[in-house]
Amino acid sequence: MSTQTRSQTRSQTRSQTRTPFRPRFRVRRPDRHINRTTALVVYGLAALLYLAAGIILSAQGIFFGDALSRLQTAESVFFSDRPALANIGFVFTPLTTLAELPLAVLSPLLPALTASALAATAVSALFMAGAVRQVWLVGKDGGVSTVFLVTVTVLFATNPMIVLYGANGMSEAPFLFTCAWATRRMMRFARTDDVHDLMASGLGLSLAFLARYEALAAAGAGALVVAGLALVRGREQGRRMQWERAVTDAVVFLFPVILASAVWFFTSWLTTGTAVAQFSGTYGNAAIIESTGGGAGGGTVAALTRILLLAPGLPILVVAAVVLARRRHSPGLFPPLVVLGSVLGFQVFTAAAGATFGLLRFFIVAVLLATMLSLLVPLTVGELRSSRPGRFPWDGGTALPLYRPRVTTAATLVLLLAGTVSTTVTMTDRRWAPQEYALAAATPLASRLDGADLDERRAVLRTYRTERHLAEFLDARDLAAGSVLLDTTFGFPVPLFSERPSTFVIPSDPDFVTSLDDPYAHGVRYILAVPPDGRGSRDAVNLRYPTFYDNGSGVATLDLEIVNDGAGQPDFRLYRVRETPVE
Repeated sequence: MSTQTRSQTRSQTRSQTRTPFRPRFRVRRPDRHINRTTALVVYGLAALLYLAAGIILSAQGIFFGDALSRLQTAESVFFSDRPALANIGFVFTPLTTLAELPLAVLSPLLPALTASALAATAVSALFMAGAVRQVWLVGKDGGVSTVFLVTVTVLFATNPMIVLYGANGMSEAPFLFTCAWATRRMMRFARTDDVHDLMASGLGLSLAFLARYEALAAAGAGALVVAGLALVRGREQGRRMQWERAVTDAVVFLFPVILASAVWFFTSWLTTGTAVAQFSGTYGNAAIIESTGGGAGGGTVAALTRILLLAPGLPILVVAAVVLARRRHSPGLFPPLVVLGSVLGFQVFTAAAGATFGLLRFFIVAVLLATMLSLLVPLTVGELRSSRPGRFPWDGGTALPLYRPRVTTAATLVLLLAGTVSTTVTMTDRRWAPQEYALAAATPLASRLDGADLDERRAVLRTYRTERHLAEFLDARDLAAGSVLLDTTFGFPVPLFSERPSTFVIPSDPDFVTSLDDPYAHGVRYILAVPPDGRGSRDAVNLRYPTFYDNGSGVATLDLEIVNDGAGQPDFRLYRVRETPVE
């Protein structure tokens, strides 16, 4: 056979396999009730897993600072010396704290909700279970095989980073859920042209913004995808109609994000005089980085390394998704790359600029991205239900069988499994996981650690135990409301662990400044001080009285010195306020 004949034969074979996308066989669509029940079971099992992990951490006294800080602000809304909704603060985005409010109000009946941070655990567990459910629904939307979908979902749900941040009460769980929801609905919109999917995707990213500011990058990138889809779909309508549709779809998509950000920034400015306290406020990231000697993100190389440590198969999955999207003419493959990829790109950029810290959790979206891309590799046969399909719905694309589909599918699962193994190892490394590495001391891995290393990790796990003992000491004194003044830069665990949070005057209270200026006249009898070094230099007490930690500045006399046995936390000094200051 000649070369030309063989070439023609191959071309004919390819054209025969490039058939319009249709299911291989028609089946009755699964009952919607069954689909909802299955998704609910997936959600429930994941939530129980994360709740159990959180209870185990709490029982061992292992807490994460950001989780305690957010829960303390939620508690202060109801039980501080001056209860008010504004006590949620404007440094951190409010979604996590707002979600904790219904549980924080029950703390007098169930003290463990705040004293053991179980309210924070419950919130993160429910949000992370929602992220697992969204992963499951992405596979259901695509119609991938049940065995493959179950395996991928289990690998995602049991990834150690996902388990930890589904259990510890931090903002990663709400952020992952909202990003997963927004991404899935945009993937649906790419096929259905349904305005409900478009609006839901925008709503998801507006909630993601209320969890983490990085969502603004995802919203901007998502708007480009939405506008691009409109331009492609309207090619036969003329250029003017194309652009009108593109602008309209982008506005519908961005409206919830714009509204959420405008309300949040305006409320912050109205309440505190600072629109973006996270970046320009005394307690924001910029202030923390400045007071600690600059960012420690490690630069671009370190950021990319952390991404690869969390998801080593991500580059391969990205290339596969791009190639398959082009060959199958399937636009639904691009939203995960653009929306979730933009979040990772933002983190890499801030790390390169030295505007962030080198924390592994900042790149946890890489796990979600790799998982969603893996669900798009197999040849899917799913049919999407649409409440109101648009004028230009897209079918699933062109059905091109994978090369050796069983091998390809198995290779995809191996890449995800490699990510789980790599993540587990990375989380024990102090260099790459400074917030997680100490957990190895609470696992069977502790037997493999040398004495000094083990002691250091256990010191990290003991963080905030001193603050608990201090709270118990102050509770035993049976002090009146508003008797103890402290800044929450370091002292936030004390009012949280206290049985009487109204005892404390904290910066969110409207009379904090006047109480600090004339403490005895305002009923303050004790002031809790920290060393004026590092972040302590921005402590409100040290800013008002520069020598207070050393000698009380004539305002108070030393009553008690508390040596902190946790890592990264300062020694405290409790000063008794003088009735008459000494000049």
